[in-house]
Amino acid sequence: MRTLILFRHAKAERAHEAPSDEARGLTGRGRRDAEAAGEAIRAAGLAPELALASTAQRTRETAEYALTDVKCEFNTALYLASPEGIWDAFIAGDCASVVVVGHNPGIGDLAAMLVRDAHDGSKLARAVASDFPTAAWAAFEVKGEILRACGPRLLAAGRPERG
Repeated sequence: MRTLILFRHAKAERAHEAPSDEARGLTGRGRRDAEAAGEAIRAAGLAPELALASTAQRTRETAEYALTDVKCEFNTALYLASPEGIWDAFIAGDCASVVVVGHNPGIGDLAAMLVRDAHDGSKLARAVASDFPTAAWAAFEVKGEILRACGPRLLAAGRPERG
């Protein structure tokens, strides 16, 4: 069995504040939320061996602030990737525990798909499946390499607190 942690990038600058979509960096809140998410992932007892991140500035910074002790590889294919593209990037490696830092809708859609396939009706699972805001993360235990038959189980999830 392997662990897949899906992690949406933290709050980024608005589109007009950067020269391109890929160049959008994190806001101050985004940096704080990324750090808090990293702490929550560690507090949940999750220890990813590898981080796979989109090459966009906001995902690079999210990984930098949240996953300080994790080796990170940047993958152009993860920029605005579909759920299947994210799954393929995860399956291509052989690490037992991987965190993928990416974008919606792909990250949120994959999380919702895995929750549905897990037949988990818990409050946490319903929250993961219905909304995946910036700096949200969800960890799944999966078996096998076929997305539709991976027997997922939601292990833990988190999202930033808004005060």
